This record gives sequence, structure tokens and C-alpha cells, in this order.
Amino acid sequence: MILNRRLILIVVIMVCIVFPTQSFAAGSGAFRLEVPDAGAFGKGSAFVGEANTPAAVYYNPAGLTQVKETEVSVGTALIAPRVTFDPAGGGEVAMRRNTFFIPHLYAAVPITNKLVVGLGATSYFGLGTEWANDSPLRYNATTSVIENKDYMFTTAYQVNDQWTFALSADLDDSKASKYKKLLQSGGADGDFKLKAKDTAWGYRLATMLKINEQNQVGLMYRSRIFHNYEGKAYLDNLNNNGNFYQTIFGGTSYQTRASEKFTLPQSLVMGYSFKPNHKWTLNFDLEWMDWSSVKREAVNWLDETDPTRLSVLNTGNPASRHWESVWSQAIGVEYAQSDRLRLRGGYYHHSTPIPEETWDPNLPDSNSHGITTGLGYDFNQHMTIDLAYSLLIYEHRNINNTVGNVFGADVDGRYKQFMNIGVVTLTYKF
Repeated sequence: MILNRRLILIVVIMVCIVFPTQSFAAGSGAFRLEVPDAGAFGKGSAFVGEANTPAAVYYNPAGLTQVKETEVSVGTALIAPRVTFDPAGGGEVAMRRNTFFIPHLYAAVPITNKLVVGLGATSYFGLGTEWANDSPLRYNATTSVIENKDYMFTTAYQVNDQWTFALSADLDDSKASKYKKLLQSGGADGDFKLKAKDTAWGYRLATMLKINEQNQVGLMYRSRIFHNYEGKAYLDNLNNNGNFYQTIFGGTSYQTRASEKFTLPQSLVMGYSFKPNHKWTLNFDLEWMDWSSVKREAVNWLDETDPTRLSVLNTGNPASRHWESVWSQAIGVEYAQSDRLRLRGGYYHHSTPIPEETWDPNLPDSNSHGITTGLGYDFNQHMTIDLAYSLLIYEHRNINNTVGNVFGADVDGRYKQFMNIGVVTLTYKF
């Protein structure tokens, strides 16, 4: 049995290393959208205090000691956002309707009756927005993408019957790209692209306290992750109409190396789980996320020294952000209809960290409210399927700022959005 578990662990590590993940968010606490597991998501993602499945790797690794045999979970989330913009001058503009898939994989492997190793791969930060090339926003935002692959390597140890603690090393592999139109007075638009990538480490500390058979409390701290992106900027279709960009950059195309620092926030989340009887489970999560680490967006041009070119490249750079620390809440319920079937429901709320004065259509964020439903079904003693659905509604946001003015864009108006989210997870117990 020990040999089999070690073999499974090796296989899971290999899968995690190559596991393809694509991340996307159009808001939800800046560019975070939490869809790492169907079982937890069906309860509004209120799971930190319960954390009794392999998804504990993500929610609260201290809960892994509740997993008494090797278990592997695999699944995906489907996200379909809908975003529209009503400019101050009138006429509705719709963001392109894309659908995104975010896979997830977790494994919990008990080493002893007190020590459990967990592994995970998913994506919990990201961005994907796409406005039309002829929209009134085009000089400020057309396509913005951040794709993250997040790998978690966790260890949980049960000190006694009541108290467990855990440590996780988290690897965030990130790629970012931005595309927009370049205003050339009196002529056709040019094109601006920026592509960069970076890999960085963070960590999590977690604990769980089992007060009694009915009450359980979880607590997890997530560290900051410091990214230093490096890549290239590309300017294309330059001409000499008005701005003389073709002359300034020595041709119709130009490229240069670029770098940018960005810090993913630290956070602290507490979860409470109450089980009044063997059929009902009630969960509540409260999280603080320190987005105040995002103060500005500054691109550094690593090779360029010409002052005229730099003056063009630095139009609107650096950009002020001044994001704020925010709170989020989630509540969930589960009812065991039978020995095999569990029914779930939940609600979650995220506050936006982005103030109106620095709000940008690259990330059309606002306060959001999510309603979830789901179920879990055991095919047999080894195989379980979990399904979840959520309608995520963002509060309409009226914007009146000067963010796009320096580029010749006007981002003022009313922004509306919602998302349909579906998640499926299969779990196998060895």
C-alpha cells in the first residue's frame, strides 16, 4: 500500500508540472476569481472551516488531515462573462463574448495517521478582456490577458485531536500581454503590444481547530508574491501623419525590451463550519485581501535611451493605481439527501479594490454578488462527482475619470457585467 501511494504521488507530481491552466477574470476582487473546486464552489466557496476534501490544498491545507486515504480530484470551471459599456455620449459597446476554461487538480496523500502531503494545480489570479479594435476605448484598452499557472505543494500535520497546522509553498507562473491602438493624428491607427512573463514563489500558513463534533474553525494566511515581469514591447503600422512616429522610431515597426514589477496581495481568511447533525453543514468565510500593495503600474524600458522615443513610450507611464484593501464574505449550506447525494447552495460577495479615479477598462471591476447551487453524488465507494453553478452579478459602475485622456480615449460611462460559471470535479479514493 505504501509503495502504491508513493507511485501515485510521483504520477500526480508529474501531472501537476505539465497541467495546463488558463486563467481569466473580469473583476471579482481585482483579477481574482475563485473557482478551484465544484464541491466547495456549490457552497459559495465557503470552505475554509470545513476543508475535508483534496480541495483543502487550495482552501485550507490544514484540513488535509481529515483525508484518511489517498484521494485525487480533477475538474474544470467554465466561465462566460458578459460586459457592456454605455459611453457618456450614448450608444452601447459590448465586450467580445469569450468563454474560458480553468482546470484544477488536487491530490491528498496520507503518509502517516498524522502527516498528509497535498499537491495542487489551478489558477486563481488572471485577466481576460477584449474590446473591439474600433471601440471608443481602443486607445486605452483592446485586449488584455494575464494567464497564471498556480502550483501548490503542501504538508499538514495533526498535533492532537483538536489542532492541525500546515505549510504550503506556492509557485505562480504568469504570462501577461496587452494590446491597444495607437492614435496617429490624421492617419490610420498604429498598434501597441506588450508581452512579458515571470515565475515567482509565495507561501501559505494554515491551521484548523476542531472545537467539538459540531464546530470547527480554520484560518489561513497567504503571503505576497513579488513578480518582476520581463518581455518586449512592439509598435507596428507607424506612419508620419501628425505624430511622425515613423520618423521617431526609424520605420513602420519598432520593438524594445521592457520590465514591470507587480505584487500579488497577501490575504487572511477565517472559516467557520457548523454541523448540527449528520445531514446539515453550514459554513461561513470572511477574508481580508491587501490590494493596497498595488500603488502604480510602471513599465521600465531596458534598452531605450533616446529621449524622444522615451517621451512617446512613457505616455501615461507610470500609471497611478492606489488600490485598496478589501473584505469578502461567503456563506454556504449542504444537505445530505441520502448516503450518496448531497445538495448545496451559497452566496459570496466581493468588494472592488479599485477606486473610480484610477479605474481602467482593461479591468472593468466593481462590487459583485454571486449565488451558487450544486450537488455531490457518490457513484460508489471510490468515485464521486461534484457539480456547481453560479450567477455572478456585478454592480453597475458609473465612471467619470481622466484615465484614458492622455491616450486620446474617453472611458467615461456606465459599465455593466455578469458571469455564468459552471464547475465540475471528479474525485477518486484509492
